[in-house]
Amino acid sequence: MSTLPDGICKQLFACFIVSMPLLMAGTTLGWSSPMMEYTLKGTAPVHLTSDQESWMVTLIDVGNVLLSLPAGIMMDRIGRKLSVYLTVPITLAGWILILTARQPWHLYVARFLHGSAMAISLIVSPSYVGEMASISVRGSLALVVELTYASGLLLSYVVGWLSDYETLAIVGAIIPVITGLLMVSIPESPYFLMMVGKPEEAARSLRKLRNCGDEEFEEELEIVRLSVTEDKCKGKLTDLLHRDRAPLIIVLTLAALQMACGASVMEAYASSVLYGTGLSPNASAVIFGLFIVVACVPFALTVDKYGRRPLFMASCVGTTLCHVFIAVLLSQDDAESTSSSLDGWLLLASVCGAEFFINIGLMPVLSVVQCEYFPSDTRGLANSAVVFTITFTSTIMLKIYQPVTDAYGKRANFVGYAVITFLGGLFCYFWVPETKGKSFLQIQTDFETYAWRNGKTRRRNYERI
Repeated sequence: MSTLPDGICKQLFACFIVSMPLLMAGTTLGWSSPMMEYTLKGTAPVHLTSDQESWMVTLIDVGNVLLSLPAGIMMDRIGRKLSVYLTVPITLAGWILILTARQPWHLYVARFLHGSAMAISLIVSPSYVGEMASISVRGSLALVVELTYASGLLLSYVVGWLSDYETLAIVGAIIPVITGLLMVSIPESPYFLMMVGKPEEAARSLRKLRNCGDEEFEEELEIVRLSVTEDKCKGKLTDLLHRDRAPLIIVLTLAALQMACGASVMEAYASSVLYGTGLSPNASAVIFGLFIVVACVPFALTVDKYGRRPLFMASCVGTTLCHVFIAVLLSQDDAESTSSSLDGWLLLASVCGAEFFINIGLMPVLSVVQCEYFPSDTRGLANSAVVFTITFTSTIMLKIYQPVTDAYGKRANFVGYAVITFLGGLFCYFWVPETKGKSFLQIQTDFETYAWRNGKTRRRNYERI
């Protein structure tokens, strides 16, 4: 594999390791679904009321929100590698608390810690992957980021289905230990090293991530140097709000849409949403998790061939249709007009279909463009704003799910998700530019000259925003 163009195997290995914190994040997020089943059956060591369950689910996003802004600043101060390494002890501490928990507040603290680690991983890991990847595979390597996160969700669903509370906590605690050992082997981001005035170390880092001739290597190193030189001054909030205003508005809209489409609710409340499918809630959640993982494959095969925009719009269309179908099926269920096994299987297929379409565009495309759209001096701040928006929106969606369900039925939630996703598709069509096959420097030049959608449609002036 060492003869692959551009040292793909080296980049894939580094991408996998730096994405391990997202495996931890997926595992911690998915844990809430089997935990609610343990509580319902009385097998959990901590017994929770419905209100306490709601806080247990939501507190992971509270930690995520509070750490999102500091994490972006931290990655520009101490580096990408050390920042993401901090997720290891934080996540491990949370799992130890869960394993030894005897009071609800133990779980609250654990969930807050896991949310804090998730904030760091969601900000730093995609940035590292985008900065170290070759242009030709930058979109495809986002598969690893999404696949590890989705695999974490699936792991929690499977272990939660097949084992007990303690085993799930032990499995969760093993992952950060393995992650800490593996992360020793990866280099720091060459962009960060160049940004802090260490060109020799940046060259060594890039060399470790490539397998190409000297001429091609020098060309890539020069791209890194030019990109960082363009952003030589340390980025400030004013730079983000004025110079990078247009890309910021775009990615924050995509970030809000990512959670407002119902993704966080379906993942956290998987066993509840899938109740009545004819299978046990945890078994249905496992099938649901498999669809999340499988969706990563078509994204990887198409993102660098067809581009970001087509995938995002296809994702919005497919998700909207699935949500409409879910709302129709849930309307029948709420009216108690039918309760056949066929309806149960159709509901399972529709929910899995929605999550499949979400994970071929709405989820992974943001991971790619949030790194591509911004220069290195404001990338950390921008990623913090993205994660803050994601987690703030997710917190709202998680908290209103049960009250809306109690007042209007589950179908009302999915009607709302369908409308939001449809509007998101329109936003992408009119406002999101294509970045396929472009270097960071080319993308910044396009933003500066207001070149929308790679010239394929009429141009729109960013100053209108």
